[in-house]
Amino acid sequence: MAKISKNSITINFLKAFNLPPQAPLSIAQKKSIFILVYAAIALTIVEYFGTPHFFYTNFPGAVIQHFGLFSHLWWAFCTILFFLVLPMAFIKLSFKEKFGDYGWKIRVKSNHLLLYLLMFAATFPLVWFASQRGDFLRIYPFYRGAYMASFEELFIWEVAYLTQFVAVEFFFRGFLVLGLERSFGRLAVWVAIVPYCMLHYHKPPLEAFAAIAAGVILGELALRSRTIMGGVLIHIGVALTMEMLALSRFR
Repeated sequence: MAKISKNSITINFLKAFNLPPQAPLSIAQKKSIFILVYAAIALTIVEYFGTPHFFYTNFPGAVIQHFGLFSHLWWAFCTILFFLVLPMAFIKLSFKEKFGDYGWKIRVKSNHLLLYLLMFAATFPLVWFASQRGDFLRIYPFYRGAYMASFEELFIWEVAYLTQFVAVEFFFRGFLVLGLERSFGRLAVWVAIVPYCMLHYHKPPLEAFAAIAAGVILGELALRSRTIMGGVLIHIGVALTMEMLALSRFR
């Protein structure tokens, strides 16, 4: 009996539906498909299983301890795991590439650093304006128990909170933008802003719209500077400022 190849079956199937066969995918395209599929899975897992609400529901006994700190640490842990640790594992073990190829470079050029500082200075008035709004104060500080927490509890929370911003920057500007660049070119920036904007849907509308502009600017800067660290500094600076402004209203 003649052996029937997998390719011949595929070609006959395509012919039956009048679909022309396509050229084989390149390694870069296959890698891009993997990155996009993983991004969809990771975002879905974090949305449904990595939230404080999920922790409330499944571990009610732990919620009351330390003014709800554990539920928020669960969120930070899931974000760091799926946005930083696992993508790094794929880069090193599956892609066989360097973290530096995905923007994990500590050094920021002085002229780029100045640009990031100017961006933070321009953002500060907007952050201050947002801190006067009721919708802002219903979200921030994200750890609602921060109003009653001790200094130690607040310190643990802030370390976890700010670390997850490192994960967010790496995921969106490193893993997505720089990872998809080989297949999409500069369009990778625009691909990444869609899920980045949607990540902010539970926050005030003003912040969700601002995430679109931030995604474009930080994506372009990561693409040109080849590092995510400037974006990390901006993200941490803005987040810490928002936290302190919110806490100052009640503490």
